[in-house]
Amino acid sequence: MAEQQQQMPMLKVSVLHYRDKSHDEATWLKWYTEEQIPRFIPVAHKHGIDRCELYITPSAFKEQFQADLDNLKGGCAAGWNMAPYDAVVTYWVTDPQKVRNMLNDPDWNDKVVAFEKGWIDQTKVDVQIGTQTAFIEDGKIVNTVTKSY
Repeated sequence: MAEQQQQMPMLKVSVLHYRDKSHDEATWLKWYTEEQIPRFIPVAHKHGIDRCELYITPSAFKEQFQADLDNLKGGCAAGWNMAPYDAVVTYWVTDPQKVRNMLNDPDWNDKVVAFEKGWIDQTKVDVQIGTQTAFIEDGKIVNTVTKSY
């Protein structure tokens, strides 16, 4: 019997961006969606990025839900804070080399990074990498066996 090769789960690489505070949120979001995304998507596509997503975190949402954290947690939310970044670009890949290749492509520096100055705060960019598992999907519990206590 031939061994089945286990497929590696898709890697999720998330880049958490902070906007340059010289721009208000609306102006920055317009720039990001109309200028930045059209610049980097062709480079990402060229290197076989399997999926790319943008996640925006408006300050109005952060303020509202910070208040919820403070009130709903009954005072036990000390240290629970809404993350301060403004946007997350998530790259899904079957092979991390795809991300390395994208970042090493001269087009990345010439067509993407060169236009970020004054728009993205380059002094504080956080990056996460890992896998993701869903436990509720389409309203159904998946990928776990529930327990009652």
